[in-house]
This record gives sequence, C-alpha cells and structure tokens, in this order.
Amino acid sequence: MGESNKKVLFNVGGAIVGAVLATVAIFGLIAQQGSITQPQKFSSTINYNQ
Repeated sequence: MGESNKKVLFNVGGAIVGAVLATVAIFGLIAQQGSITQPQKFSSTINYNQ
C-alpha cells in the first residue's frame, strides 16, 4: 500500500470519527436543553418499594 493511500484512509477515517463525535455532541446538547425545559417525570433509578 502506497504512502498516499494511507494518508487518504486516515483523512477519511478522521472525517468519519469527527462527524460521529460532532453528532453525539449535538444530540447531547439537545437532550440537555430538553431536560432543562421539561420537568423530569421519570427518575433514572428504579425504586421497587413504592
């Protein structure tokens, strides 16, 4: 495999990883904003003795 092929692969791989991370970050921000505006109805812990 040539040196230029490796560079292309790394660039494409880096772009994909960057896009995935950006998407996760954006969804995280949206989820945070949504949880702030709406009162939390369900607790994250499961309580069996209700």
